[in-house]
Amino acid sequence: MVGYGYRPIFSDRLDVLAKYTYFYNMPTTAQTTLQSLAAQYIQKSNIASLDVTYDLTSRWTLGGKYAYRVGQLSLSREQPEFFDNTAKLYIVRADYRIGENWEGMIEARMLDLPDFSDRRGGALIGVYRYVGGHVKVGVGYNFTDFSEDLTDLSFRHQGVFMNVVGSM
Repeated sequence: MVGYGYRPIFSDRLDVLAKYTYFYNMPTTAQTTLQSLAAQYIQKSNIASLDVTYDLTSRWTLGGKYAYRVGQLSLSREQPEFFDNTAKLYIVRADYRIGENWEGMIEARMLDLPDFSDRRGGALIGVYRYVGGHVKVGVGYNFTDFSEDLTDLSFRHQGVFMNVVGSM
């Protein structure tokens, strides 16, 4: 994984994070199903993402994320037959600062899986409390079943989450 962050010191209204990830996952031989197939699939993926936020005012921040995965999967470890698995992730986000110590956020999300003719969408909401000057702790609810981590294809992410964010 390699990334680059752009956050100017004198005008930090615009924040940009670009990231590239190469992911190769080979499950162990001991993890098999009742049909003697690998419990997890073999995955080879190249993922590029761009995450941008902009402070409109001292209270409102807008942001977005775009990620693209070019990958291949195989359901068999013994005789792997790889098939293409591309994905595109789109996120639009708004944050609102409530008073001095609270922040609310909402995201609209869409995951496009063209190789499977599948498109999933939904929303995510959260509330955060600032603890000191550099840490915020939050809880929220993910109304979608997917993660923004494009290496995770389990589709088991709907529900309540807790998050801790720190900055320097």
